Amino acid sequence: MGKGLVVADAGNRRLVELSPEGKLVRTVPLPPPFRYPDDVFFAPGGKVVYITDPEVDAVAAVSYPEGRLLWLHGTPGKPGASPGQLDNPDDLVPLPSGLLAVADIRNCRVLLLTPQGKPFRILGHTQVCRNQNGLFNKPNGAFPLGKDRLVVTEIVGHDLAIVDLEGHRLKTLPLPLHYPSDANLTPWGTLLVVDWWSPGAVLELDLQGRILWRYAPTGKERLDHPSVAVGLPNGLVALTDDRRHRLLVVDRKTGRLVYQYGKTDRPGSHPGELRFPDGLDLLR
Repeated sequence: MGKGLVVADAGNRRLVELSPEGKLVRTVPLPPPFRYPDDVFFAPGGKVVYITDPEVDAVAAVSYPEGRLLWLHGTPGKPGASPGQLDNPDDLVPLPSGLLAVADIRNCRVLLLTPQGKPFRILGHTQVCRNQNGLFNKPNGAFPLGKDRLVVTEIVGHDLAIVDLEGHRLKTLPLPLHYPSDANLTPWGTLLVVDWWSPGAVLELDLQGRILWRYAPTGKERLDHPSVAVGLPNGLVALTDDRRHRLLVVDRKTGRLVYQYGKTDRPGSHPGELRFPDGLDLLR
């Protein structure tokens, strides 16, 4: 099955580590000021994870698996656009350069931070919200696309912006989604993006925006506000289905469910249970 996964179990204020087969390895409680840690990404080496919390408007680095707060950027409980403030941040993602990218949704910008959490560069113009060159419209994810580009998911406009590390828009890919979330590059060179909606969906696109695969089960297996889908090295896709309180791993070639962690529509904190799982990353 390859590498294990770590899930940001937002409603339980913890991380949940799973084996490659989907078995519980450990849980890692997160310290204050976290109230709803909705994303997790590993730093190279696997000893540090980056966490975002839109409820307290802050992002942070945390030791793994100890769960110790290393640094924090943002002013907890005080959203804003002034230096040191964020407003509904989403995803703190390490880039090949060593910098970190965070989508600052309500400020309509992407911030680049140093590995120590210090401001390095602002992409876009703070609180200027447009789908055009040099600007973003409610971005909710900024992921690396090679060494010198980012793919930025824009909620308003329903598209993906391919930009360089100065924020210049190189291409815009329209999306047939209600609320696109967290587009990211797969190990095999395509993009995965989800529809944070009910019923939700997962799309796989090539870099020209052509749809290669769509996962949108209906009926009892429908998705309810999935947040992120990531490609695994073995070609499978893992996704968080937030409001049904489960993680799914799917074979995209057949659409078959390989395994599920969490009890459908039954939130909890015991082994085998999740409560609003919102983010995930592969173990490093």
